[in-house]
Amino acid sequence: MIKLLLHSWLFSLPYPDGVSQPQSGLSQMLQFLKKRYRGLKMKFRTLKLFKRRRDARKRIRTTEKGVQALIIILALVVFLLAGCSYRMVPNETKIEYGTTETDAKNSKLQEKKFITQTWKWNKR
Repeated sequence: MIKLLLHSWLFSLPYPDGVSQPQSGLSQMLQFLKKRYRGLKMKFRTLKLFKRRRDARKRIRTTEKGVQALIIILALVVFLLAGCSYRMVPNETKIEYGTTETDAKNSKLQEKKFITQTWKWNKR
């Protein structure tokens, strides 16, 4: 089908002086295909270039986030190990014992124990 269309297109064109009809049609077709190929080639190169730039931006973004996380972690470690002059110490401890009646029928007693502890910050 395509061959028939191409053949009819080649032989239906008027030919200039001194050039036979098939050569004129072929040369025009060849020029058209070359232009089309160049256009597609440039478009493909541009798309490849855009993809490379996008990938590079993603790599930079992920690297920057990783570096930021590392800096924050290191700052916290340094702050906690070297810069912190306070520590948590127990302030008050209460121990409570007691018995409560659990069931009226059985009259069982249940023993309860509570330990309550409070903490405070203290300088070293």
